[in-house]
Amino acid sequence: MKRTATLSLMALILLAFSVNALAIVPRLQTYIVGSKYYNHYMNDRYSWITNSQSFDLKVVGYWKAGQPGLIAGQYGALSTNSAPGFDKLDCWLGISVPRGQSGRVWINGVEINSFSGYRAAAAALPDYVHPRPTLPFQRPQRHGKFHFFDVGAIDNDQIGAMQYRHGHIMSPGWGDEILLNVVIRGFDWVHFDAVGYSASRGRSYTTWPSWDSSFYATPEPGTLSLLGIGLLGLAPLLRRKRK
Repeated sequence: MKRTATLSLMALILLAFSVNALAIVPRLQTYIVGSKYYNHYMNDRYSWITNSQSFDLKVVGYWKAGQPGLIAGQYGALSTNSAPGFDKLDCWLGISVPRGQSGRVWINGVEINSFSGYRAAAAALPDYVHPRPTLPFQRPQRHGKFHFFDVGAIDNDQIGAMQYRHGHIMSPGWGDEILLNVVIRGFDWVHFDAVGYSASRGRSYTTWPSWDSSFYATPEPGTLSLLGIGLLGLAPLLRRKRK
């Protein structure tokens, strides 16, 4: 009887941890509009991927889940949907590109052609901003050089932030989004993270590895193989047409 009770208690504890883990949402996220989410894509892991050289990218600040249909006024009628304490993040877009390659990136028409090692790039941020120290060791950033681009401030005074979670676009929550137009030339891949600093909380935030985005100049090999198979299937039809 005691053993059964102990096992039941352990099961409840594990369930609680699992629920909490699933409920955790990072403060900052990035998302490429119209992209597809991949668990594995070339050197990348768990990212929104595009092969287009021109696209819109969102830097998302997400504080708390909300239900717009139940909100009455700015701060909500129900305690479960009320706005969190006001907070604002000064944000930078972390851009990483392959070492040994030359290219250019434009953000909202502003050209970026200077990339450096991680420490040198991070040193250009204000002294009080401390990006996640594991950032340069994740894929594909560990094969790249960096630049941090100031994208302005984002806050949590409205329900306007979607949660782009593991391939699913969730309901909007308290926060907001910054929409950026991106154009890329010359690089095989470009990876995007976000870094933010909250003056009221006195701490920095960085996107987690599974809430970020990447550009790849060509489709992954599996996609090319499928394309090749499709073209082979058209070969008999083309031969008949020639006859």
